Order: sequence, then C-alpha cells, then structure tokens
Amino acid sequence: MSAFTIDVSNPFPAGFTSAMGGPGEGGHQSENWYIQYGMDLGAGAGTPVRAAFDAHITKYSPHDPGADTGKVYGAQLFMRAPNDEMGGFYTHVTNVPQGLTVGSQVSRGDVLGEVYEVAGTSSHLHLALVEIIGGAPGGEYQGVNLYEMFLNTANTAAVTSVTFNQDGSPPSL
Repeated sequence: MSAFTIDVSNPFPAGFTSAMGGPGEGGHQSENWYIQYGMDLGAGAGTPVRAAFDAHITKYSPHDPGADTGKVYGAQLFMRAPNDEMGGFYTHVTNVPQGLTVGSQVSRGDVLGEVYEVAGTSSHLHLALVEIIGGAPGGEYQGVNLYEMFLNTANTAAVTSVTFNQDGSPPSL
C-alpha cells in the first residue's frame, strides 16, 4: 500500500448557498461511512452537481419520486477513483444525465445531475468520501472528512490535490 494523490474540486463551482452539517453532526450518526462522513452542502433546487474527482460509477439508484421519504430521496451514486482506493457517495440528486450508470466513467467537473428538494427539507447535496485502504474490493473503508475544504472552495473552480496515505491517517491537502 502506498500513498496516492488525487485532484478534488467542489461539486458546486457555482450555486452553493450554505453549510448544513458535516461528518458526525446532526443526522450523520451511523456505522455506515456514507452517512457518518456525510457533508450536507446547501444549494438551490436545480443547481448542477458536479463530480468532485475522476471516477467510475460502481452503484446507481435512479431517482424514484414515489419512494422519496424525508431522509432518503433522490438518486444515489456511489463512485470510485480509477485506482479503486478512494470513493464517494452522492445523494439528493435528480435529472441524472441519460446514459450515466454503473460502469460509466466521469471526469472531475462532469455534471452528475441537479440538487433535488423534498418538502420539509432545505435543498442540499449529501456527499461522503471514503479512503479504501488496500483498494476495492476487500479493502478497509475509512471515512474521510474534507468538509472544511469543500466549504472553503465553494463557488470557485479551485482544484485541491489531496494525498491519501493508505495507512488510516487523515488525508493531507
């Protein structure tokens, strides 16, 4: 296992409105990395959501409005970096481009869909990141907290090089 660096940019180079809670805050209490390490990034309904890093889609659940609840709504996209040692989870998204499905390759900055708003909840993107120590499949999933970085780069085209150490320590910027 050796460290690697990946370029990350904000899913909202435009349209970010507010910080709504990061890893371990509010409803982000769970044994699942994609909840516990979730970041709620506020943006108006219909705001384009962009890929934060180069990746391939590993799991995709299309938006089914009839199945929406107050906590689970919109499309869900799981994706991994090309080396399968880092990944992300996006939800509360709608209007995912036709043809984007499991196996699709996305580049940092590609549109993944739009922010979806459900009644009673402020519109936002739920995004969680994970380092996969030893790589997928079979690696150890360790949630990653880059919430402050995303807050500091919101509404900009900034690109941040993030180094994942593959040893369980937090990544470095």
